[in-house]
Amino acid sequence: MRVERNSEGVIINARQLTSQDVVHNRVMCPSCDNKVFEKWPFGWDAHVAFRCQGIKDGNEEQRKADFKQQFSYLFR
Repeated sequence: MRVERNSEGVIINARQLTSQDVVHNRVMCPSCDNKVFEKWPFGWDAHVAFRCQGIKDGNEEQRKADFKQQFSYLFR
């Protein structure tokens, strides 16, 4: 799959990519499509634990585990 970016250079199709495609790039959250990670994967855990609307159930640790399981292919 080819990397797609919006007008600000943010990767918007991370769900179809691999960790090699997204690492250290600006990436839209693949779960909620509301948060831009300035340098993927930095900050994913705090976003998912407290703010991500794409992960709705569980405590902080459960939410992070759910996200990491769903999007494991985006992590090295």
